[in-house]
Amino acid sequence: MDPRKRVKLQQQDIEEDMEYDDDRNDEQQDMQFREQNVELFDERQLREMIFQLENNYKLNSDQRMRYPNQPEKFIDSEVDLDEDLRKLLILPAYPQLYPIFYSSNALPIVIQLLLHNNESISNDVIQFLKELVAPESEVEPKIIIQLYDCLIRNYLIESLGELIVKNEEKSQEEVNLLHDCFEVIENMVDIKSSISKEIGLRSKIIQYLVKRVEDNSQTLDDNRLYASELLVVLTQQTKENLEIIGRSGGIESLLMVLNQYRKKDPETAEEKEILNNVYDLLTLLLIQEENQEYFQSYEGLQLMIKIIQGKTSQSIRAYSLMLLAINNHKENCQKLISIGGLSIIFPILERKGLKHKDKNKQFEIDETSVQIIKQLLRRNTDAAFKQRVFDKCVEKLESLKKLRMEYVEVIPLIDPEEYDNFEEKQLEKIYFDLLGKGLIVIESIDVILLELIYKDLDVQIDQQEIISSVKQMLKYTGEKEDIDYYNPLLQKFEVNLQ
Repeated sequence: MDPRKRVKLQQQDIEEDMEYDDDRNDEQQDMQFREQNVELFDERQLREMIFQLENNYKLNSDQRMRYPNQPEKFIDSEVDLDEDLRKLLILPAYPQLYPIFYSSNALPIVIQLLLHNNESISNDVIQFLKELVAPESEVEPKIIIQLYDCLIRNYLIESLGELIVKNEEKSQEEVNLLHDCFEVIENMVDIKSSISKEIGLRSKIIQYLVKRVEDNSQTLDDNRLYASELLVVLTQQTKENLEIIGRSGGIESLLMVLNQYRKKDPETAEEKEILNNVYDLLTLLLIQEENQEYFQSYEGLQLMIKIIQGKTSQSIRAYSLMLLAINNHKENCQKLISIGGLSIIFPILERKGLKHKDKNKQFEIDETSVQIIKQLLRRNTDAAFKQRVFDKCVEKLESLKKLRMEYVEVIPLIDPEEYDNFEEKQLEKIYFDLLGKGLIVIESIDVILLELIYKDLDVQIDQQEIISSVKQMLKYTGEKEDIDYYNPLLQKFEVNLQ
């Protein structure tokens, strides 16, 4: 993947005249240099390299400024500068010398050279940085963190952002350069996750990555796949970057990607991975209320319905996104009902349409169905819309009870009489283990049934069993908001939550 080639002048009018040594193999020379100097390299040599780099950088800068339209005047210093950068590739093998390097003028010079007009020099800088931030040898955490701090203080992120955004990928060299830029970012974030936030604050890299994921114009496109992977990495623990994607219209771009597959499955493994990454991104984004609103402003719920109806391999993921989009969001709950969501959800509850032979996948579908219904009852403040959900639940009451019984039969519930044999922490662990095995489906159905009981609907259910189940759920998972909501319902039956 190394894109190091001969130095190329950017001025097209003299490009053919000013080429130098086409037969010269820079990569091979780099390797030979490292082999010859691996035992000799020390602090003295590093300082000599830094001194040469500083001098050649100053000379090249002066010449370029003095003779902007006469490349022949600065080509020699450019070749020397390029050679200086390639010599520095030995440094990552000696991380104990890092402090000397990052405390000198060499580091800011290297970062400034990222945006040099000579593309080959930019390539050499990226190759050096890629190895510098992920050295093969063991490095003391303190040294590598100090290096990263120095890189950031000297505007590495801003320079990388500018280099990435202006890259048009019109040549294989530019494609390789972009890929290497992504690798530098990934390596740094892998060591120091807080850099994710700096990337969002200091550059337009996040916005660029979203647009790059949306762009499917290239047939074979490793960079699009890499961009989707990098976005997941940069947003997993950084809410600020999720906000950036939402505010900048990124959710629309991601929905555009999903829209391409509303009726078909990806044709290649790469496409499938990109699509999975986009679903992962939207899953993270929909945690935030503001992004739930952006999602629906771009008709995200309507698209999820179309994907579910398309019966593709991604329909289950679209169903999960539907739940996330309405979770604790009354407007989106009402919107889902108004666009015909009930005619999608209840057939799925009855194992019609969206279903799966794999038990774990079917559990995911069942859980999503009852969680959606629970949200539509609890978060829906519009009386007319809520009544429509109640009516549908009564109509499909036998299906709810049948699904509940199916999970009761397979989950190894503890006999209440044996509770005294366990400590509280043991019971809590058992409880949360059972949630992942299907107890969450039972409890969600019980919450739905409690709502029906509270409305005095004729549902012919063992009320005490349902009330006890909801009370047990609130004991372990109920936050104050949950307790405040369900307490009036339970108090009707003289149940004390304390």
